[in-house]
This record gives sequence, C-alpha cells and structure tokens, in this order.
Amino acid sequence: MQIGDKKIIIRPGNQSLIEALREFWAYRDLLYILAAREVSVRYKQTAIGVAWVVLQPMLTTLIFTLVFGRFAKIPSDGIPYTVFAYSGLVLWGLLSQGLTRGGDSIIADEKLITKVYFPRLVIPFAAVGSAWIDFAVSLFILLPLTYLFGLRPTVSLLLIPVLMILVMILAAGMGTLLASLNVRYRDFRYVMPFLIQIWLYASPIVYPVSIVPESARLWYYLNPMAGLIEAFRYAVTGQGGFSWLGLGISALISLILFSLGFSVFRQVERSFADFI
Repeated sequence: MQIGDKKIIIRPGNQSLIEALREFWAYRDLLYILAAREVSVRYKQTAIGVAWVVLQPMLTTLIFTLVFGRFAKIPSDGIPYTVFAYSGLVLWGLLSQGLTRGGDSIIADEKLITKVYFPRLVIPFAAVGSAWIDFAVSLFILLPLTYLFGLRPTVSLLLIPVLMILVMILAAGMGTLLASLNVRYRDFRYVMPFLIQIWLYASPIVYPVSIVPESARLWYYLNPMAGLIEAFRYAVTGQGGFSWLGLGISALISLILFSLGFSVFRQVERSFADFI
C-alpha cells in the first residue's frame, strides 16, 4: 500500500500454536471437503473405480507370495505367506499413499493457495486423510482373508485403530515436511517415490522381524514402520507376537516427525505464494 512517500507492507502476525490449532479447527469443514474431493478425483473416469484400492495390493501380494514365499522360502512366523504379505502391504499402503499425496498436495492445489486465505495446513492433512478411505477398503478384504486361511484373531483386533492413528500421525508429519520442501525444491517430487520404494524393503513386509539378528534389532526398530507393521500383523491374525519396545519406539519417532513436519510447515507457509 502506497501512502504519499511511504510504502506500507502488511504482513500476517506470528500465530501462537494454540491460535493456529483453533483456526485449523474452525476450517475443519474444508478439511472434509478436500479429503472427499481427493478420493473422488482419484478414481474418476476409471473403469473399476475404488476396486483399484484392493487390486493393486492383491496383485503385489500374489507376486510376493510366489517370489519370496514359494521360491525364496522366506519364513513368515507361522502365518500363511499370503496373509503375511497382504497385511504388511495394507498398513504400508496407508503410509505410502498418505506420504505421496501429502507431499504433492501444496503443488497440486497451487490455485487455491494464490487465490483465497485459509490455514494452509488443511491441504496436506486432507491429502493424508484421504488415504484412510483406501486403508478401510483394504482392511475390509483383509479380515475375511484371515478367516479364509483358518486364522482367528481375538481381542488383538482392538489394536488396529491405535496403529492406524500412529501411521497417520507419521504420514501427516512426513507429508507436511515434504510438502514444505517440495514447494521450493521440486527435486523431492522425483526423489520421494524412490525413497518410498527403498523404505518398503527396509520394513518387515516380505520378511518377519524375527530374521533380524537380536543384536541389531534395537537399531532396526528405529525404522518407525518396523514396530507398527509387526504389531498390525499380530492384531489382524492373532498369531505370534510383537515387541512393545519396538511399538513404543515407533510411536515416539512418529510423534517427533509429526512435530518436526508441523513446525517446518508453519515456518515456511508464508512464502508458498512466492514460489508457486
């Protein structure tokens, strides 16, 4: 704004964390709308629609069962290998989809950013939240599959909501962090799929945690998906067990990454419009 010889620049004030959370809550309807739009657009004009959610992990499970279960004879801790691999892929899908969609969300919604004001945090959170729909559909197939293979999960099923929330916290933290970096450095759009692929094989999806040497297991649990996948597999099958220590480390790292992503996003969100 120019007044005489003086140039006045209007900048947003520094919001406290409580003010930011209060504002975010006030825009929760927008969060639901954007999450629903993400799901709708994703499967629009596809021949089989949301069935892709199930078809992709099922085909991957068949390949893993044939290669790692049948040919390589990798153990599965007494769980039928098909259920073993599919259960790992279902939880992994929640993370990878949330991470991918969250990381690309700011760039994808650049027109919204430059035209109207609303808490920018709504965009990556809505993108991560939309992955929950895919997870619910895949879980709907997984539970009957365990019965088909003669497994009878018990009260262990009560762990599923807890584990789902922890994975979404992890995906939201890393998704907002990547979304922040992606705006300024588009290299992350190309690096992200490669890193997710490496992370998949570093996680206990095609092999059990039990084959990791005891002396290295504590280090292995620094991968936050290790403890979460191990506990999820126990929750849906009721077979074997899981490490409470590993789950605790996963929860702690997930919360740390969420705080880091949230903090970085708040620091750089004001400059989004300058780089988009």
